[in-house]
Amino acid sequence: MLILGATVISGIAGYVVTWSVFTSLGAAGYGVFAVFWSALFLVVGILFGLQQESTRATAQTVVARRDSQTAQGTASSRTSPGRESLWAFAAVVALVVGVAVISTSVLWAAPSLGAANAGLAWLVALGGALNCLVAAASGVMAGAGMWRHLASIVALDGILRVAGVVGVLSFSHDLVLLAIAVIAPFPISLAIVFLSAPRALMENARVAIGIRALIANTGRTMLAASATAVLINGFPLVLSFFTGPSDHAALGSLVLAVTLTRAPILIPLTALSSFMVSRFSHHPERTGRTVAVLLAAIAAFIVVLCLASWLWAEPIMHLVFGPEFALPSGVLVALIASSGLIGALFVTGSAVLARNAHGLYAAGWLVASVVTLAMLFVPIDLPLRAALALAAGPAAGLVVHLTGLRGLGLRRVSPARDVAA
Repeated sequence: MLILGATVISGIAGYVVTWSVFTSLGAAGYGVFAVFWSALFLVVGILFGLQQESTRATAQTVVARRDSQTAQGTASSRTSPGRESLWAFAAVVALVVGVAVISTSVLWAAPSLGAANAGLAWLVALGGALNCLVAAASGVMAGAGMWRHLASIVALDGILRVAGVVGVLSFSHDLVLLAIAVIAPFPISLAIVFLSAPRALMENARVAIGIRALIANTGRTMLAASATAVLINGFPLVLSFFTGPSDHAALGSLVLAVTLTRAPILIPLTALSSFMVSRFSHHPERTGRTVAVLLAAIAAFIVVLCLASWLWAEPIMHLVFGPEFALPSGVLVALIASSGLIGALFVTGSAVLARNAHGLYAAGWLVASVVTLAMLFVPIDLPLRAALALAAGPAAGLVVHLTGLRGLGLRRVSPARDVAA
C-alpha cells in the first residue's frame, strides 16, 4: 500500500508535468520536450534491469541469510555480509552509461530533437548516469523489504520533478532549464532517503553473488529492459523518427495520447515490479495463482477504461489540453487496450525473473520489441499504426513468457543454492 500510495503521487505529478508543458509550450514545444523526456527515460528504462537484478540479488541474499540463521539457531552469531557491493557496481555502470549516451548521441540527437536542441543529449547522459545509483538503491530497498524508504524515493522523485518543472515554467520556457528540472530529482531524492538509513542501505547492498554472475545477470536483465524501454519510455523517441524533427506538433499530440492512455496501468505496474519480483522470489509456490489473479485484474480494469474512453475521452482531452489536441476516441481506446497487454507482460516478466530464468525474461521482451518495431512500418496512418504496434508486440511477448512459465512448471528455486553459485 505504501508503494501504491507513492505511485499515485508520482503519477499525479507526471500528469501535472505533461499538462503544464503542453499548455505552456504548445504541441510543437511539447513535442521537443517529449522527445528529450523519452530519450532520458529510455535510458532509465534500460537501467530498470539493474534495479530488477539488484532486487533479486538482495532478496535472495536476505533469504539465504535468514535460512542460514534458522539452521544455526537464533542464538548464532550474525552472518557476514555479501561479497559484492551494489553501490560500487552501480557507480561503474553509471560511468559506462554516461559515455555510451554521449558516444551514440551523434546518431539520434539531431534527427529526433532537431539540430538546435541536440545539446540536450548531454543532460540525457547526466540524468542516465545519476539514475544508475537510484536504480541500484531502489533494488536494494525492494529486495530487503525497506518499503517505506522505497515509497519515499518514488514519491519524492515525482514531487520534486513537478515542483521544478512548474517553477521553471513560471519564468522561462527554456528547454535546457526544463531538462535540468527533470533530472535534478534523481540525486536529491536519493540523498534524502539515503540519509534516513545509511547503515541499512550500505549493509543490504552487499550481496552474496560473484561479480561475474552479477555482471552476466544484470546484462541479461538490462537487455530485456532495453526492449521494455523501447515499448514504454522510448516509444515517443522511436515515433519521432517516423515524423521527423520538422513535425513536432503532430508528434506532440500523438505522444500525449500514448502517455496519458498508458499511465493508469503502467505507472503502478512499473513501480510495483520490484515488489512483484520480491514476492515471487519469497513465495515461488504461489506464482501461478498470483499471475492469474493479476492478469484478470488488469483485464477488468482495461475494459472499464476503454468504455470510459469511448464515451468521454475526446471531449475531456479538448477541454483540458485545448484545440491543438486532435485524435479521435477510437485511437485512444486502441492505445488503452494495448497498455493492458504491456501491463500483463510486466506481471509475467516479474514471475519469470523471480525464477532466475533471465534468458526467458529477455526473450519475451525482445520478441515484443521486435514485433512492435516491425509493425511501425505498416503503411497506415501513424496513430493507428502506433496502436497496432503497441498491441501486437506485447501480445507476442506475453505468449513467450506464459509458454516458458508453463514449461518451468512447479520447479522451485533455492535462493541459498543460487547465491552460492
